[in-house]
Amino acid sequence: MSSVLSEYTIGGVKILFPCRAYPSQLAMMNSIMRGLNCKQHCLLESPTGSGKSLALLCSALAWQQSLYGKQLVDEKSDEKEWKKMERVTPCCCSCHLKNSDQTTFSSDRQMNSTDNAPSNISGASSNKTTLASKLCAKKQASFTTDQDDDFQTDRKRIRQSHDEQLQARKRRCYEKGVQFIDDDDDDRDHVKFDSYNQRRASMDSCAEEAIAASSNHSAGPCSLCFCGQTKEEDKATEKCKKENGEKPKVPKIFFGTRTHKQIAQITRELRRTAYSSVRMTILSSREHTCVHPDIHSNRNERCKELLEAKDGHSCRFYHGVHKMNEQSLLQYRHGIDKAWDIEELVGLGKRLRACAYFAARELMQGADIVFCPYNYLLDSQIRESMEICLENQVVILDEAHNIEDCARESASFSCSDEQLMYARDEIDSMVNHGIRVSDHEPLRAVCYSLTNWIRQCSDQLVEREYEASCKVWNGKEILSIFHDMGITNATFPLLKVNLAAVVEKEEKITMFHGQENVIKIPTLSPQSQMVLKGLFLVLDYLFRQNNRFAEDYRVALQQSYTWTNRPDIPDENGFFARPRSRRSIRQKIMVYTLNFWCLNPAVAFSDLSSNARTIVLTSGTLSPMGSFSSELGVKFSIQLEANHVIHKSQVWVGTVGAGPKGRKLCATFQHTETFDFQDEIGALLLSVCQTVSHGILCFLPSYKVKYKNIVFL
Repeated sequence: MSSVLSEYTIGGVKILFPCRAYPSQLAMMNSIMRGLNCKQHCLLESPTGSGKSLALLCSALAWQQSLYGKQLVDEKSDEKEWKKMERVTPCCCSCHLKNSDQTTFSSDRQMNSTDNAPSNISGASSNKTTLASKLCAKKQASFTTDQDDDFQTDRKRIRQSHDEQLQARKRRCYEKGVQFIDDDDDDRDHVKFDSYNQRRASMDSCAEEAIAASSNHSAGPCSLCFCGQTKEEDKATEKCKKENGEKPKVPKIFFGTRTHKQIAQITRELRRTAYSSVRMTILSSREHTCVHPDIHSNRNERCKELLEAKDGHSCRFYHGVHKMNEQSLLQYRHGIDKAWDIEELVGLGKRLRACAYFAARELMQGADIVFCPYNYLLDSQIRESMEICLENQVVILDEAHNIEDCARESASFSCSDEQLMYARDEIDSMVNHGIRVSDHEPLRAVCYSLTNWIRQCSDQLVEREYEASCKVWNGKEILSIFHDMGITNATFPLLKVNLAAVVEKEEKITMFHGQENVIKIPTLSPQSQMVLKGLFLVLDYLFRQNNRFAEDYRVALQQSYTWTNRPDIPDENGFFARPRSRRSIRQKIMVYTLNFWCLNPAVAFSDLSSNARTIVLTSGTLSPMGSFSSELGVKFSIQLEANHVIHKSQVWVGTVGAGPKGRKLCATFQHTETFDFQDEIGALLLSVCQTVSHGILCFLPSYKVKYKNIVFL
């Protein structure tokens, strides 16, 4: 590809593209621009290999930068407007006239009187109403009169000629006893008073006219200020000023992919563009970003234990997050000024002894584009834990052909009876020890009701296969069951408040021998919190919008068997008997699993469609688009089915029935296990690779066949 940037202007936005764009890429960028400008959702299909990711990145980031540019221009224009508004017309209402400061004009009169009159006149009328306030009253009177007149005619400003203006000024000066001098040598008009007494008389006459005009209209609330408002109205006015004064924030771009490996490919594409220095972050799990050398398994639980410092040891890497939690630190201090991958952030965290997981989360605050797997955006629990807010943001989901399954999984929940009993016993212990009893008791009742219901229904299960039984309830049936448990539309909001209270961390200060001791109030374990939050997630969807999604759920109670290690039990003397063989410590136990299955992807996707500004879904296989959009429950106003970049003359479709050695290629189970078939497939792939340059793409029916042929090659 050419190293010279190509420039395209689409929808009034200048887009810098790293190469000459294909027609399908131009069509995609045009559709994306329309959706972003009009706040509409886009459903875009473009074949694999046509440059979808590059078109998505360049168009979305160019649009975002154009908003930043417009915001900068608006700020400069606002500065000019504020400078003009600094000269505010003084209020002329009666309340301000009474309380107005009379020193301003009196000081002017004193200055003039020292030049034109004896000193005894300067303070003669210091207690009288100033001329400025009288003129303001006159102006207010005329303003109020014009406002109250509903039948006044439209007034037009008529520009007078220079002679007419001179005649009018001479007439006004003659009426006030002023001598008008017209100097032909100078363009300015000079007005000269005959004496100080004439000037004083003229000013007093104007003041009297103003007072007379102001006394004609009735007193009322001021129309030029807020002096007549109540305190509540004043607060509302201040709030309105703050809301109007806030600039609309430029939306963030949340770019979701299916896996973390695809994020690495996207960041490599971003590095090729002119927008590679954009402020960004990558959200991922602790399994990919934890840099603690002593944690190798169960990283989520071990991380939470270290953060709580239960055993007195805290995570030293967490306390070093400040070394890399800002965009400016990455770009200017650590030299990461281009698009980076999660491995680069992990390497920097190891070098600085800082946690890459929490650093990536804090970098989200100042980032313009956020990369993450798209289950981070669909699952409400992950959004809450990662503090992802999608309100008025742009959501782009690449390779979205699997989005339906991901949406269904994010709105589903499963737990075993053992997990429920563990949560029940833990909450029971909290109640017995008097810890937040009012909040724990309703949650304990829910756990007891569910465990009792599972025990009652265990006899109603129908055997479906060997050592597996099941029974399924629909949405209406499960709502009636929850109603019998006391979980209804009215009580569920109260249960949510109770759950939020018990998971909140709280500290209590006590006095002991004159010293303050900080005691942390115990909270539920992460395992119990996960069970309750997952259960309440499903209940929230079931009760939402007057049970709108109830029929989209099925509740299944399954009975199965699993093998587990039997703990050693001491005898009556306290000795453990050594088993004769390893098989003797294994035992089969029965397990009950409660499943809440969501059958409609629109349930989870409704959160995105109701909050996001624009949703863009792209993939190479989205057709038929009508059924795809209906299943998601979203109206995609902009849809595109782009053509492939490869011309039809370059495409050949055919079948190969035999390999280079003449053996038939029959990929049934019996033949794939034979060495003759494997040798023939390997020889065929080898000959194709030697013939076709620049690589090939091969699809195999299973991983087993794949690994066998890789070994051959």
